[in-house]
Amino acid sequence: MILMLGVCLLPFNQAAHADGNGTPHLSFGDDGQFTVLILSDLQDTQFTAELVVSGETHVLQDFPADLIVLLGDQLEGPSPVLRLGNGAQNSEKTLRTLLAPVAETGIPFVVVFGNHDYEAPLTIREQVKIYESYDNCLAVSFGKNSTEDGAFVLPIDREDSELPGMALYFFDSGSYIANGDYDTVSAEQVAWYNEQSAAFRAANDNQSVPSAAFCHIPVPEVYELLTEVPKGTKGALKGVGVGKGKYYIPNETAIFTGEVNEAPCPSSENNGLFDAYLANGDVFLTVNGHDHINSFIGSVEGIDIANAPGSSYTSYGSEEIRGVRLFRFSEHNVRDYETLHVLYSDYNTPGSYGFLRYYFSTTTGIYNAVKVGVSILLLIAAIITTCIILAIKAKKRKAIPVESVPNGEFDEAPESISNNNPDQKE
Repeated sequence: MILMLGVCLLPFNQAAHADGNGTPHLSFGDDGQFTVLILSDLQDTQFTAELVVSGETHVLQDFPADLIVLLGDQLEGPSPVLRLGNGAQNSEKTLRTLLAPVAETGIPFVVVFGNHDYEAPLTIREQVKIYESYDNCLAVSFGKNSTEDGAFVLPIDREDSELPGMALYFFDSGSYIANGDYDTVSAEQVAWYNEQSAAFRAANDNQSVPSAAFCHIPVPEVYELLTEVPKGTKGALKGVGVGKGKYYIPNETAIFTGEVNEAPCPSSENNGLFDAYLANGDVFLTVNGHDHINSFIGSVEGIDIANAPGSSYTSYGSEEIRGVRLFRFSEHNVRDYETLHVLYSDYNTPGSYGFLRYYFSTTTGIYNAVKVGVSILLLIAAIITTCIILAIKAKKRKAIPVESVPNGEFDEAPESISNNNPDQKE
């Protein structure tokens, strides 16, 4: 509630500048606060649901932030719907529709990519160009202010010092590895992070700069927030990636807020990013998307691992989870952050949108495209069945043909019946 009131009443800070190396800088507001709003897994097609735009618009109006983070899987990349006609144009239309509420705010935004963005019928390089065409795009993996490997950093300056009070790191976590598992942050990005962290520390009297990190696919250490249990344990989740072949339940002593509704899906590979966080002592929070119906935050060796909820109506989700997460950092105690999970269901309900429209615009257990496809098949089957039934009925109603009688076969002409003769009437 404190965060809600504070964010709603205070104007957001759009100030951004670049240092001598061209690195963009942001700054804490006059109130000493900096708020990050995360949109993760929008995962849509050219038939973007009005509910997505509505959710974005309302949240951005009610919770103005200093920075908006698009945390990957903006596109429903593998969807055949995205390939109807011109896939590249469909992808661009989707992105521009999703970006419209963000562009309207003027708030700086940054972008990392998710595994499904790589599967879209539009290359990552072309997607980068679309994001960069917006004036309030501050950085994007593989593009503006990014390394060749897809990483970038944004220092947040303090009002009374030339040194940053905080740093925000962003990493592209790729798509898939050779065995089909999800990818992870590369060794090259880890090396770059180590260099950046050391440079900040050297400029800060050998003190690490408190930092938060963002990537789409969770770090493998996320499974340290869960407890391994025997197969068949009630409520157990089947592990993915590094947890493959095992079963887990949430560790309630390690997770302090939010929900674990599906098994986390990190890679089975690990290039040492989390270990680098521990060694450098600067990153106290790492945030990922990817797992749409998870909203938990837990602590592993003093570093908080947070799963941002899915912001999609087209891909799978849950009414109790779908929305955005905000983080608010204080200049005078950066590590003691505040957070808020805002639900789209606070704005969009079946009653307000129309139950039938809402059902066909919202993926729950069944994907929207499947619902539409099945509905079309059922409609075609109903039409065919109706035509067959009508044809059968028409055939039954058809008169039986009367055999013709050859001329002259009557012995005598039939007598005419007189209306005046009652015997004949009988």
